[in-house]
Amino acid sequence: MKVVGIGDLLIPKEYIEEGFKRFKDYGTQLQVVEWSLNSYEELQNINLLVETKGCEVYEVPEYIVDSVKDADIIITQFCPITKEVIDNCKNLKAIGVLRGGYENVNLDYAGKKGIPVFNTPGRNSNAVADFTVGLLISECRNIAKSHRNLKNGEWIRDYSNAEYVPDLADKTVGIVGFGEIGRKVAKRLEGFDMKVVVYDPFLKDDSEVNKVSLEELMKTSDFVTLHARLTKETEKLINKDLLGLMKPTAYLINSARSGLVDEEALYEALKNKEIAGSALDVFDKEPPGKEYPLVTLENVTITPHLAGGTKDAFTSSPKILGEEMIKLLSGEKPRGTVNEKVYEESKENFIINKI
Repeated sequence: MKVVGIGDLLIPKEYIEEGFKRFKDYGTQLQVVEWSLNSYEELQNINLLVETKGCEVYEVPEYIVDSVKDADIIITQFCPITKEVIDNCKNLKAIGVLRGGYENVNLDYAGKKGIPVFNTPGRNSNAVADFTVGLLISECRNIAKSHRNLKNGEWIRDYSNAEYVPDLADKTVGIVGFGEIGRKVAKRLEGFDMKVVVYDPFLKDDSEVNKVSLEELMKTSDFVTLHARLTKETEKLINKDLLGLMKPTAYLINSARSGLVDEEALYEALKNKEIAGSALDVFDKEPPGKEYPLVTLENVTITPHLAGGTKDAFTSSPKILGEEMIKLLSGEKPRGTVNEKVYEESKENFIINKI
């Protein structure tokens, strides 16, 4: 059996080799090819294109296609695994994705070929949760804005929310999407003595959290923070009507996916001071440019898609996925199985005896 990893600028060859080194105990070959890109910005642009238009929009370089052709298992982070790649791999049995999303894999085609796909849920959950709290505090307390002004030689103490700058204690935060990141955000903000309400249609009744409807969450929350996965069902989930339910003193935080929000509706709500402010790490167009409507507003804190990008997140991701996918070799189901039915039908293909 052969495992072929595709390294990139964020998860290079040595990280994948370290994370999957235990496969060698089963006599498995391990090879890693580097996806050569000119810059981190190029990687981001390709990733954004794939996330918005699907993995087939990108033509995978021939040297990558050739390097993985004899793989039984492909490991990737951002490099797309397209129909062409899958068709070129005659022995392919599984695909592992070194992140929570798997938009860069042609999941439907992999399923038709009987190839299970595995992801790494929560690999950067600490990073995103920490950053989300930072965004929330930075916007409502004007930290980033005042920093910018002081750098420009301006001593400004009053901002658009001057009449209602809040303490966090006893305020309500509404968390949309209560997976690993949402739960960690809740834990952090509970440490500030905040009240937490949750909207997640996939969440089973949980006495430990206050589960409410999305409409109720938008009405009652002083802060709304988004952590849902972007799907056809959640695209523009936060629309004009829901924004209209928010308190005029409330804030919207998005460190997940831009597509969860109707950007035009958010722009109008902020411009007209219908809500107090917003903190955004993601945009429909990246990079947005200084004339981008949301960038021009005074009641917005913005960052360039940084939330999940910590050294720890990238270092640990191959270790997390490697520890799960090695279970395949002994017949145990890995956590992060994306297409479970396909896995159940193919699991016997992986079992080999340890050396």
